[in-house]
Amino acid sequence: MRGALAVGILAKLEKTLREKLGRPDLVLSDYFDLIGGTSTGAIIAAGLALGQDTDYLRALYRRLGPIVFKQRGFRIPLIQSRFDPSRLAGVIEQELGDATLENAHWRTGFAAIAKRVDTGSSWILTNCPGSKYWNGDPALPDVTPNKDYRISTIVQASAAAPFYFDMVHMEVTKGEQGIFFDGAMTPHGNPALQLAMTALVPAYGLKWEPGATKLMIVSVGTGQPRPMKPEWRSKPLLLSVWKAIHALTSLAYDSSQLGTSILQWLGTSPQPWRINGEIGGLEHSLPGCLPLWTFVRYDSPLEPGWLETHLDEKFSAEQIADLVKMDDDKMVPELYRVGELAGEKLIKPEHFPDCFNPK
Repeated sequence: MRGALAVGILAKLEKTLREKLGRPDLVLSDYFDLIGGTSTGAIIAAGLALGQDTDYLRALYRRLGPIVFKQRGFRIPLIQSRFDPSRLAGVIEQELGDATLENAHWRTGFAAIAKRVDTGSSWILTNCPGSKYWNGDPALPDVTPNKDYRISTIVQASAAAPFYFDMVHMEVTKGEQGIFFDGAMTPHGNPALQLAMTALVPAYGLKWEPGATKLMIVSVGTGQPRPMKPEWRSKPLLLSVWKAIHALTSLAYDSSQLGTSILQWLGTSPQPWRINGEIGGLEHSLPGCLPLWTFVRYDSPLEPGWLETHLDEKFSAEQIADLVKMDDDKMVPELYRVGELAGEKLIKPEHFPDCFNPK
C-alpha cells in the first residue's frame, strides 16, 4: 500500500512537467523512455508505461487495497501466506488482461524485477526487442521467449512479497515452472541502479549513451523508514524469527541506500539526496571521470524527524507505525497526501533541463 506515497510524488512530477512543457495532457510515458519498478513499483511502472496518468494510479490503489488485503477465510499461520494471493492476481489481471511484453500497447519502455527462487537469480524483464532472450534461446528451443511473458504475471511475481503473498509460477521452459517472489528480495528493491545498467549495458539491448546531458534518472521511493530498533538495547532475549525479519528489512534498506549512493557518486544531481551523516549527498565526490548521468531522488521517509523538518508535519509514533504498514488500505489517502506534500517540497522545474525535453 505504500505505493500510494510514490503515486502522490509522481502526481506532482506529472504536474510539474505539464506546466514546464505547456502540455496539459502530458503523461509520464511522454517524457520518460524507460519506466521500471520492483514490487509495488512494478504495478506503478506497468500503468505508467502503458500510458496511464497518476489519477488512474491513485484510483487503482484505492480500489486495490480493500480487495487484496481483506481477510476472508482461514489462513494457517507460518504455512500459508497471510493474504489470499488470488485476490492480487485478480486485480492485476483485470487491469492488464492477457497482454504480453510483445503485444501490449506500450507508450514507452518498461522493466520489472523479480526474484527467481528455484535458481536463486534476479530477473530483469523488459519490453526491449533487443534483449538477449526476447526471442528465446537458440541453444534451448523449449525456453519461453521473453516477449511471450504476460505482463500481469510479471507484475504479480515482482509484487509477491513473502509472508503476505504466495510465490508465483511462470512457465520458463516447456512443461517447467519457474518459481518467483518479490523483487525486493534482490538488491534491486530500489531498481534505479539496475535500470541505469539496463539502459547502458549492451547485453540488455537498449545501448543508450551515458552523459549528464544524455541520460537522466529519476528515482521515486515509497517512504521506507530507516529500520531502527533502539528498544532492543534493553531486550537481550529475542525470538530468532524477529531477528531474521529485521535483518532482511535492514538489508533491503541498505541496498536501496547503496544504489542511491552509487548513482549520485557517478553522476550529477541538482538536489543530492542525503545518504548519511558522514558523506552527506556525495557532493563534489565524482571519482575522476565525467558524470555518467543526471540523477535525482524523490522520497518521503516515514520518520518523524524527516517529516517535521522537510514537510512541517508532526506525526505521533502510532501514526507513523500505521503509515509504515504495507497492508493497511485505510492509510492510502494519507500516504498519497504525504507523497503529494513531499513532491511539492522536493520537485522543481529546474531539475529537468531542456536537453531532456521530448522531441
